[in-house]
Amino acid sequence: MPAWLDEHDVRWVKTEGVSLDGLVVGKHLGREKFAGSLPLGNAITELVLGYDIGGTPYLAWWDAWRADALGDIFQRPDLDTLVLAPDRPRTANVLCDFVDEHGAAVPSCPRGVLRRMLDVLASRGFEVRAAFELEAMLFTDSLESARRRHFDGLTPMATNIPVGYLHHNSRQQLAFVDEVLARLEALGVAVEGWHDEAAPGQFELNLEPTDPLTACDAVVRAKQVLRDVALDQGHVVTGMAKPSAEYGNGLHVHHSLTHDGEPVFYAPDGAMSATMQHWIGGLMASADALTSFACPTINSYRRMVGFAAAPTIASWGEDNKSAAIRTLSIAPRSARIEYRVAGGDANPYLVLASVLAAGIAGLDRAVEPPPPIAVSGWGLPPDRFPPLPTSITRAADALEADAALTGVLGADFVRYWLNTRRWEWLMFHTTGGDPIATTVTPWELDRYFELL
Repeated sequence: MPAWLDEHDVRWVKTEGVSLDGLVVGKHLGREKFAGSLPLGNAITELVLGYDIGGTPYLAWWDAWRADALGDIFQRPDLDTLVLAPDRPRTANVLCDFVDEHGAAVPSCPRGVLRRMLDVLASRGFEVRAAFELEAMLFTDSLESARRRHFDGLTPMATNIPVGYLHHNSRQQLAFVDEVLARLEALGVAVEGWHDEAAPGQFELNLEPTDPLTACDAVVRAKQVLRDVALDQGHVVTGMAKPSAEYGNGLHVHHSLTHDGEPVFYAPDGAMSATMQHWIGGLMASADALTSFACPTINSYRRMVGFAAAPTIASWGEDNKSAAIRTLSIAPRSARIEYRVAGGDANPYLVLASVLAAGIAGLDRAVEPPPPIAVSGWGLPPDRFPPLPTSITRAADALEADAALTGVLGADFVRYWLNTRRWEWLMFHTTGGDPIATTVTPWELDRYFELL
């Protein structure tokens, strides 16, 4: 490690951990301090996993990993992610896992939760590849101007009409996106493509398939780069699920599975394997519970409306973008499952970990899926097609009731997560949110726009 730092003339290392809400937290360490902290990493207050997105500590409950008094946990660097910063000379960035003083994983570390699911699959001979589609909205306003307006009524960097894939819009965003792509390339984040999306100012980055941990790391780094470039160029960008009345931001999760090197999501002539059937069955059985991770904020559920791209019912279908679970199983090189419920505000590690856990639960119980839908998933009779949870508390209730998913993810982690989501509901109802509002509220814009 000292040799790499010397070779690249690194003076500072930025340590990057990810909170439950997907915020990137850490320290800027001098070279000697960073190298001297290895392998455990730098100490950091356990409040990085113990306060909400508004900065209020969770002092109403404690889990076993939290000391009775406020203490430290540690950021153990994943040295495979160490890379030179593209925007600051003599600086390196490294992603970290949260561990205790003995080096044991903290149960509520999002990266650690995903690692556990990958270990379970590896023990059964499965390997996973994953990729994300990341949506965000770009506005011409400066950050200070947007703050003064409480992020309301901003000017999209695009023609103000909801037409997707419009090159006229992408041309207006070109200076911004070109700098984003350059920094992502320097960070080792591979982008397959990008395009204008349906809402004014909205665009999508398609990240390359890779191993699950690297795929989630790519989302975290891409979101940081988007915010950094916007700030540098005098604009604002957000991945908030529903910042305006237009289409919301999504985070679509693609994953494929192989066993002993053979793809299990490929179904020649439509002959779906038992593994794929049970995997889909697990996703469908836990569809309501998964929503808690896919839609983690009060604002997430503003996006869940019919005929506006986001799925609203538990459903699956072959190449059906209105379904919650879209399968693509008839082409061997691209056979995969796309989970389309997650909003742009979701934590990628937790969304992917929960999707994998649901699939594992389906395999364990040999769950058969219901019939697929081959029609639009919107406007269907609710007595036959019940909606997905429509609020943060209903999703939490569904997760609490899902013993199979909890059994795979881990009861300690799930219990802690449930408390944080119910806390978020409490914050909305006690610190200025409007519980009867049917549109995006000022409370949501102030709380989520800048950080998500």
